[in-house]
Amino acid sequence: MPFADGAPFYGNVLGMKNFLIALAILFAQSALNSTVASETHSLDRFENEIRAYEQKDQRNQLPAGRTVFIGSSTFTRWKTLENDLSDLQPINRGFGGSTIPEINHYETRLIAPLKPSRIVFYAGTNDIAEGHSGEQVCRDFKQFVKAVHRDAPDAEIYFISMSVAPSRLSMQAQFDRGNTLIGDYVKTDSKLHFIDVRSVMRDEKNQLKAAYFGPDQLHMTPAGYKAWIPVIRKALVKNPKTPAASASPVLQH
Repeated sequence: MPFADGAPFYGNVLGMKNFLIALAILFAQSALNSTVASETHSLDRFENEIRAYEQKDQRNQLPAGRTVFIGSSTFTRWKTLENDLSDLQPINRGFGGSTIPEINHYETRLIAPLKPSRIVFYAGTNDIAEGHSGEQVCRDFKQFVKAVHRDAPDAEIYFISMSVAPSRLSMQAQFDRGNTLIGDYVKTDSKLHFIDVRSVMRDEKNQLKAAYFGPDQLHMTPAGYKAWIPVIRKALVKNPKTPAASASPVLQH
């Protein structure tokens, strides 16, 4: 009975086919997870903000060797940053509610012309809110580091720990995972540093300090920024690469 004799063969073929289909679905899902931000919105959605920065740079040529703050809305909304940390000669390049892939997309345009000695980086929280894992955040940050090493090879990079907000407490595990992975990663490169601000955001009972967050329970108040200032300054003063403030006036930019 040829059919009966061939039945196991056809069964094996069907089994292999189902396995390959399942494998293809798995790879497709992995690709989807790694590109969720780009499919949620265009990487160019902040183009107008980037062009505005470029126009400012053309009008007001800043000397090389300053400290660039690049990141998401936490920096965008820090309107007093350049006064609060004037001794570090900061340049604020925060834009919108950006994700790390978006920062990577604009890295060359924002970093290369400024020739910074140090870069302070805060992003990843929006990535996790959009569905990225802590692992993906770390991978994307590594891409940023690779780009900076190419465009500003002498620059030190400081990653500020992702600090969870009350409205995102359900995402705490991924925040912690991303911070742990990046904290380990920076130990592999002498030009990388980790600034941990998480403890100053909590009280003695390990609860987030309500006074540090606005009505949206997401963005920080001036009190929250004030708590960050000494932590950031302490980390950067350990590596005094920026020209002294007395060497040239602080330019509001």
